[in-house]
Amino acid sequence: MTETLIALLCAHLVADFPLQPGLVIRNKRNPLVLAGHALIVLAVTVLLLGAAPTLLLFILLATHIAMDAVKTWLLPDRLWAFGLDQLVHIAVILGLAIAWPDMVPTGSWSTLPADGYAFYIASLIVVSGIILTVQVGAIVIRLAVRDIDAGVSDAGLPNGGFLIGCLERGLIMILFFIGQPAGVGFLIAAKSILRFGEIQKNERKMSEYIIIGTFMSFSWGLLMSAATWHGASHWLRLSRL
Repeated sequence: MTETLIALLCAHLVADFPLQPGLVIRNKRNPLVLAGHALIVLAVTVLLLGAAPTLLLFILLATHIAMDAVKTWLLPDRLWAFGLDQLVHIAVILGLAIAWPDMVPTGSWSTLPADGYAFYIASLIVVSGIILTVQVGAIVIRLAVRDIDAGVSDAGLPNGGFLIGCLERGLIMILFFIGQPAGVGFLIAAKSILRFGEIQKNERKMSEYIIIGTFMSFSWGLLMSAATWHGASHWLRLSRL
């Protein structure tokens, strides 16, 4: 099941982000544009699965079109709406991987030698990790910071100090978990520089805004990078057994 889940997730990420430029997103109210995007999802899924199970593809296509239509016509451009959209897609993908667990292990990619097959799965993980870290991360941070910016006053962001502290401690924990405690020194230096600017120019609002966005970005990048590294390393280790 794992290989099928990885392939379905990678296909979703590739089709929904690098292969869905802003022009497509802005014109998705046009049924032809929405249908074209769904067909791209279908094509990438068949390619990465190495198989074309009719019922699986029908469910994937129908649910993807339905959720994209709901997001396009009914949901606002907010972080919670983006998260809901992706959660629905991922839930469907998980269900499909459970229902059809052997798609990749018995598909055309299974004809590769053992080390080539493991390298293929590891490559899917790396591609997924790059998209999650770079493109998805950019969207999440943009929407999150924009939501935080609502209602800002010159005295600073609402609960800005609390949010900075939570992000700071969470990021420190991540650094220790991935064996990079030296990175804490960078955080201290970055925070000190930004706080110095606040004191010098009395721009607390902007300083807190930058710190929150920076820590969110660092945290997301570290988490996605660590998950990608461990996932790909696992499959590459299997190829050596």
